[in-house]
Amino acid sequence: MATRDFRYEMAPESEVAIAVRLKPQYDEYFHQHPLNKAAQSTPGLGAIRLCDVEGGESFTDTDLFRYFYAPFDVRFQLVVELPSPPDVVVAYALNRSARLGEFSDRDVAVMNAMSGHLAMHHRLALDGERARLVDAEMDRHAWAVASVRSDGIVEASSSGVLTVGIRVPESLASIIGESDLASGEESRHELAIGTQRWQCIVHPVRLGPTVLLLRRQQDGDTDSVTLMEAGLTRRQAEVVIALARTGGSNNEIAHELGMSASTVKKHLEGIFRTLQVTSRAAAVLRLHELTASGSPPSPGGG
Repeated sequence: MATRDFRYEMAPESEVAIAVRLKPQYDEYFHQHPLNKAAQSTPGLGAIRLCDVEGGESFTDTDLFRYFYAPFDVRFQLVVELPSPPDVVVAYALNRSARLGEFSDRDVAVMNAMSGHLAMHHRLALDGERARLVDAEMDRHAWAVASVRSDGIVEASSSGVLTVGIRVPESLASIIGESDLASGEESRHELAIGTQRWQCIVHPVRLGPTVLLLRRQQDGDTDSVTLMEAGLTRRQAEVVIALARTGGSNNEIAHELGMSASTVKKHLEGIFRTLQVTSRAAAVLRLHELTASGSPPSPGGG
């Protein structure tokens, strides 16, 4: 709450484009939300409706309602807060139009009964988003991890760098074949996979599959051009690339790029609108999609 870093995921998908466009209004007026005020002042309220809290009846008079909820035709809301760190509010919200009417006491009871399951779901979703962010970053700038059986078949691979169940390209197979399994010592190599140059570290495992660390040698300038062709400014492209490289906070990105954290936040708002995403992880994944044409072909044909 202190950093005014608000994030949300929305269903149905058809509303995402509006959500991206209106996110600056959400960020600016979120402090007016009566359910948020109640959750912050009295922890442990469980599932609550606008009619349950002070200020709920006048919610339609706020700028938050006028500029964010009204365009979605949202009049009533039921929110259940989940366990979260200090100064962080994590919640699931159900929305209804004026035509559908207020949520019932039974709706409140159902959400309270589901709160434990929702907390677990949020944790899994958060872990999944972090994993996707890490995979996207590893596939672009850091090390992807793969394990290869003794017959050269890929057993597992992060970030989709190698195709599971298919034999590794000959350039990799020859490196693995030359590794000293008895010593267990790693070896470093540079090789070509398709049209791309890769760095490779081979970790022989005496009683298991060979572990490979792979890193594509990619040109950041090319990524910037690709992002600008997608509609970003040069500075916005730098912010996305820094986010993908570090996964850092606004302050960390600001320090790396020599700008203020508030400027990074403004750039991210513009990035979200242009790339049609609503989260940092989604922005990095979008970058990965835009630059995926430079990835090597599926390594099944050598």
